[in-house]
Amino acid sequence: MAYCKQCGTQLSEGSTFCPSCGAKSDGGQSNYGQYQYNSQADQNPNYSHVPNDVKDNKLISILCYFGIFFLIPLLSRPDSAFVKFHSNQGLVLFLFVIIARVAAYIPFFGWIIGIACGIFGFVCFILGIVNVCNGETKELPLIGQIQILK
Repeated sequence: MAYCKQCGTQLSEGSTFCPSCGAKSDGGQSNYGQYQYNSQADQNPNYSHVPNDVKDNKLISILCYFGIFFLIPLLSRPDSAFVKFHSNQGLVLFLFVIIARVAAYIPFFGWIIGIACGIFGFVCFILGIVNVCNGETKELPLIGQIQILK
């Protein structure tokens, strides 16, 4: 069974180009063990290399970055490593934003910290959605290394 090294689409034997992304293949000679995503998923030891995991779960994984809605993909796709990764990132971002909002109630310094953290949280929100749309498992800056969901 051959898979595209760029997007993970299953290739027919002898195909020279991927029908999904157009990447040049090695004539269907690659096998499942040599498959690699074009992302940092290979560096994440908890990520399983299931070719259709990313493609099947991209759309629902966007919900992971909309606050408490991270629970919807997590509960509906519990076996997906891609969903689990982005649910964890979304949960960490959600908790960070809650802490930033609480800090914003403190006069003067809290206001400054709240505004800075709010801007940082919005940037992380955008980065998370972009990572999902690109099918990548990149951690969010500064807060992405925290792992709550295993």
